[in-house]
Amino acid sequence: MTKTTDVVVIGGGVIGTAIAYHLAERLQRTLLVEKNQPGQEASAAAGGILAVASGSSRRGPMYHLKRASQELYPPLIRELEERTGIDLEYQTVGVLELIRTDADEKKYRRLYELRQEQGYPVTWLSAIEARQLEPALTADLRGAVHFSSDHHLHNGKLAEAWAKAAAQRGVTVQTGATVNEARLAGGKVTAVRVGDEWVGVNTVVIAAGSWSRQVGEVFGLTIPVEPAKGQMLAIRTTQLHHVVSWDDHYLVPRKNGELILGSTVEFIGHNKDVTLETVHLLINRSEALVPGISKAPLSRFWAGLRPYSPTRRPILCRAPGLDNVIIATGHHRNGILLAPITGKLVSELITTGQPSLSLEPFGLPLEPLPSPGADESPDEAE
Repeated sequence: MTKTTDVVVIGGGVIGTAIAYHLAERLQRTLLVEKNQPGQEASAAAGGILAVASGSSRRGPMYHLKRASQELYPPLIRELEERTGIDLEYQTVGVLELIRTDADEKKYRRLYELRQEQGYPVTWLSAIEARQLEPALTADLRGAVHFSSDHHLHNGKLAEAWAKAAAQRGVTVQTGATVNEARLAGGKVTAVRVGDEWVGVNTVVIAAGSWSRQVGEVFGLTIPVEPAKGQMLAIRTTQLHHVVSWDDHYLVPRKNGELILGSTVEFIGHNKDVTLETVHLLINRSEALVPGISKAPLSRFWAGLRPYSPTRRPILCRAPGLDNVIIATGHHRNGILLAPITGKLVSELITTGQPSLSLEPFGLPLEPLPSPGADESPDEAE
């Protein structure tokens, strides 16, 4: 006899676990299917920075989505820590964006004025003031902007906590399994095969990160997501207390005494090799910002595969031609930040049909998209 459930969520990263967690809150019987262990792919490989004020999105739909998600974090952190006993290492010291060139000064003066207008607590620092906050910073510095509302956390622990809390709410978490076949009738999916077992289902959510294209093919869908590899290092040092960023390079302090150095963006398929060339690059970039840091002991190194969408926004929509399949992928470098709002909106879409924020800007691309303009981020749209 085929077992049944309300929703099958495919993918156990922070996006899939957040969706499952919210669905269970809305009393949906939910099966979360993960091919490995929850949170072990891009979710564990990130820096954990919740960057909105310091981020590239200025005013548009992506900015509003990020801001809404960031606002969900403080109560969510308390809830997950109370439920699971896992310390998510939520730190509220903020992000220091360094100013070292004329171009930096022009870019951050505009951003500083905009964020002040939008009501963010943001401070323009002289070089002396920046080094008072972080004495280890380079002397080759004109100043910095302190975005105190952009917090950070331990992203690997977040994925673990969400999966544990979802299971506590009644979600069935099936690991070491994939969805490899689907039965369709009348423009809907009626059942999926999870491993060797068929499961009848009312709704399917594809939240498979950089493997979403391959999962989509099981349902006859084309999901235009590709893996964007990011290589990272961790060293053991307590030289920094804030997140420090310059020219897309960042250093993220962790409570355990590690400092995360990141990151690259490489489009070379599902390849997670860490190369000596990149190790050398990350060390040199870090040394330029914090002289002497290259003498710190190396703790570990890794690469993650972020799901990149050609829209430069996440894809959050019903699948074309399959009314009960929801696509939730393509978050690229914003998966940790956007997981809370994604979980909330997708669960609303499934249970009420009316998400509390419009998902219209986050559909599948209907035609080839133009390249980003000179003043636009290659990573995310407005």
